[in-house]
Amino acid sequence: MLSVDEVWAVIDREVLALPSARVPLEQVCGRRLAENICADSDLPAFSRSAIDGYALPAGSQPGRYRLVGESKPGGPAPLAPRQGEAVKVFTGSALPESGIELVMVEDTTLVGDEVIVDVSSSAKPVRARASQAKAGEVLLSGGSLIGPGTIALLATVGASAPRVSPAVKVAHLSTGSELVSVSQNPGLGFIRDSNTPLLAALLAEAGADLSFHARVSERVDDAVAGLEGIEADLFLISGGASVGQYDGTAEILQRLGFVIHSAKVKSRPGKPLIFATRGSQVAFGLPGNPLSHFVCFHLFVRRALDRLTGLLPRKMIAVLLAGQRPEPDLRETWWPAKIRAEAGCLLADPLPWRDSSDLTGLPQANALLRIGSRRTNGLVEAFLFGHLEP
Repeated sequence: MLSVDEVWAVIDREVLALPSARVPLEQVCGRRLAENICADSDLPAFSRSAIDGYALPAGSQPGRYRLVGESKPGGPAPLAPRQGEAVKVFTGSALPESGIELVMVEDTTLVGDEVIVDVSSSAKPVRARASQAKAGEVLLSGGSLIGPGTIALLATVGASAPRVSPAVKVAHLSTGSELVSVSQNPGLGFIRDSNTPLLAALLAEAGADLSFHARVSERVDDAVAGLEGIEADLFLISGGASVGQYDGTAEILQRLGFVIHSAKVKSRPGKPLIFATRGSQVAFGLPGNPLSHFVCFHLFVRRALDRLTGLLPRKMIAVLLAGQRPEPDLRETWWPAKIRAEAGCLLADPLPWRDSSDLTGLPQANALLRIGSRRTNGLVEAFLFGHLEP
């Protein structure tokens, strides 16, 4: 039986990054850049006005100026006005590179074709060419997470199809004759299938593509038939990972040509976790209890997803235990918790956990606490996967 750290090492060794791809800009939010993004021109590409107002000769003082033209956005820069002249400008309109200063329209009065300037210019309303970046300058590094602000910058430099991390294609098989749909009223001996929507949500949050799902009985032949011919980067099988009479995930994976690297992990919950590969494809057999699904996803499946997309594994943080301290166990325990920031510290409140089927505490969980075999009242390691709340 491998420790959690040993399983992580096996995942890091066996899981290789998938090829990156160019993807239309409107589809890249949430992915990571697989290339550096450089400015395709100076930013701004030309000097332009940041105000509505008037361009005057450099060094002009309050007084009267003859209006000789205007500059609108989308047009060429006007000639610099000569002494005693003014050019009407609008926000975003092109300006001469030098020899002018601007005054806001609020500081002027227009009388016929004359502009009366009431005050000297004190602002810096010219957005000078290359004041933000020079052509060729790296603006975004490979590996950067793409959010709305990133997309706006990509659009600015014309990166209409940037090279990004792949969307991992996932196939999920849910096994168990006792499972019924969440819309059904389960009869005696049956339960609703909570693992399927749980995994779908976790995969969506991780940016993966759940491209195939099926529910089958515990019969190995049914499961093998359900997955044969399915194209995916990551295979997840829910249930059947233990050693009972009807636990056949290991046989399913072996019959499909996967090599099993780990069949048990020294973790609570999640002991009967299976990790396997077939060439570049990755598979996990997940223990059937939903809390085990939740923990195993964050500890192991998410690590494989990160490796497939070329990311470094997430790091743990140190937090202070608050509330009731979990009891230590011979196996390493990963305890759902809510982490909050208070008085400059990160405090972790362990959430109720009665058994591996207990989901009542998960809606509040934003972390997993790493509880060792010895009692501690101080700092513990934690995986943070959600948002910090007050």
